[in-house]
Amino acid sequence: MTRKVLILLASVLLITAIWFFGAEVIYARILAFTSNVILSLVGSSSSIAVEEKGGEYLFRVYLIIDGQQGSFPQRIQTLLLPTIIVFSWQFFVAIVSGWRQFLRSAKWNIGLFFAFQVLFLLLLTRYHISAAAAFIYDILMESFYVIAVVIVIIDNIRFPVFTGKKT
Repeated sequence: MTRKVLILLASVLLITAIWFFGAEVIYARILAFTSNVILSLVGSSSSIAVEEKGGEYLFRVYLIIDGQQGSFPQRIQTLLLPTIIVFSWQFFVAIVSGWRQFLRSAKWNIGLFFAFQVLFLLLLTRYHISAAAAFIYDILMESFYVIAVVIVIIDNIRFPVFTGKKT
């Protein structure tokens, strides 16, 4: 059990280091790209870009409201930092349980978390237009840490990693 906890801590440290040395921006661009593809498929004139301002990366939402073009920023870290939890867990599962188990759980865990993040960005493009979108956006704004932890807990219930057995 102690070995597994140490492996989990090492996974968190490794993924965090990778995250802050560039993976965050790459992942943000993937989220923005996916959101833009969905927006273009539904015929929206809104779009999302990733930009750097003052050493901090932001999502920049471009939209048209009442015939006027506008844009506003959204800090990336609020949305993306909890991703470290999910990725660290998946890396840990790969080490402790093997790649087959990793692939079985990752397709759901990473996919579900990614879908929540894309939904959040799509809601962000509707924030000033729809009260319902603004309401759901506000709920999700501070919920990504909780969502990430719930994903990890459910995954550990489905595929127990922390059992009383020695490894």
